[in-house]
Amino acid sequence: MRYYSHNQSTNPMKQLIIIVVLFLCGISFQSSAQQTPTWSSFYESGFIWNPALTARWNAWEVSSTLRQEWSGFQDAPQYGTVGFQYPFIQNKIKTTIGAYAETDKVGPYESVGLGGTYTYKLYTGLFGIRDGVLTLGLSAKVNQFRFNADNLVSFDGLESDVSIPDSGFQYYRPNVSFGVFYNSVSDFYSHLPHFYFGASITNVLPYENEISSYGSWKSVPHAHFHGGMRLKKSKRSNSYIEPSLMVSYAFTKAINVMGNIRYEKEQKYWASLGGVTNGEVFVQAGLIFNDQSILGWLVNDGLLRIGTKVDYSLGSIGQFAGMGYEAYVAYMFSEEPY
Repeated sequence: MRYYSHNQSTNPMKQLIIIVVLFLCGISFQSSAQQTPTWSSFYESGFIWNPALTARWNAWEVSSTLRQEWSGFQDAPQYGTVGFQYPFIQNKIKTTIGAYAETDKVGPYESVGLGGTYTYKLYTGLFGIRDGVLTLGLSAKVNQFRFNADNLVSFDGLESDVSIPDSGFQYYRPNVSFGVFYNSVSDFYSHLPHFYFGASITNVLPYENEISSYGSWKSVPHAHFHGGMRLKKSKRSNSYIEPSLMVSYAFTKAINVMGNIRYEKEQKYWASLGGVTNGEVFVQAGLIFNDQSILGWLVNDGLLRIGTKVDYSLGSIGQFAGMGYEAYVAYMFSEEPY
């Protein structure tokens, strides 16, 4: 994997500082975080919705994301994650593990989840490609669901016979997810042109809890299909264009399709734009800091990635909902010997 320079010794203290800062950012999400979290256009956090993407490029990584939807609405959905991914490298890597925490909040409803992921990699000649990698992934998590009546915003037209709980309540639910992912190059060669595709099913265990006579809290399985390709002028090029497509299907017969095209100059910056069939359009940009950047003294021989996304709905809701925002920060480090 060409992302990392190992011409200087690793400073564990600097790496520890970065990890602590990222996790403190993630902890701050917990106080303000939609009961079924939606996927992010930050593909780097994809192991949460497809466990087979855990440590895709043989680097351990700690990351955080925070999304604010519909900034024009009071108590609009907020979603945050903190994640960790780690590969076990012995000659050729065979397994990876990951862990994450997520918070998801809409008005009086809030969900806090803790999950873990595990993958097994098969180095296969599928499609006649010698270096291809097929990854199988499993995820298990537990969610705590909360309802706080003190955060309930009333409005004119609410029927008087609707029963709303006078006080808050909470309950716990386990769930599992499965995923598969194929990469047409070795997971040590992220710098090479390649194509990829995958599929997953999340929230395999459906459930429904009545909150009041006004409604219930329901979770249904979701299926995700995604694919794309990384295009370069040559194998030596240090930049690429990556178009990708993702389909998300809820078993309530709701479907969303996201198209995205991304340009990245390796170890420098990236930018992308895309759209979703629900009417959302978005732009995304980020900076990448390596040991040769102005933050080289801090990141040492890893990579610090900081990105932001802005989205807007072209539908009728857009004029009321306003912009949505998302932030992403991650530190990546490869322990692969060179």
